[in-house]
Amino acid sequence: MAFPAALSACSAAPAQNILGSFFPAWMLCASIGVGAAILARLCLGAIGIEASVPAPPLTYIALAAAITLLVWLLWFGH
Repeated sequence: MAFPAALSACSAAPAQNILGSFFPAWMLCASIGVGAAILARLCLGAIGIEASVPAPPLTYIALAAAITLLVWLLWFGH
């Protein structure tokens, strides 16, 4: 009896309609974050300062996570 009452707040998941198919919002934000981190790596490589980035895998993962969360806050923040 308590189980349906616990789910009453879950009205709908945030999903975006892209070309007729609904994608979870977190997946779109993560794709944007990863794409931006890849773009940042390419730009740093083109400038020639990628060699001075400390702990590159950790740095780019943190950058992707930060951009993902920023996009989520800007797009879905109420």
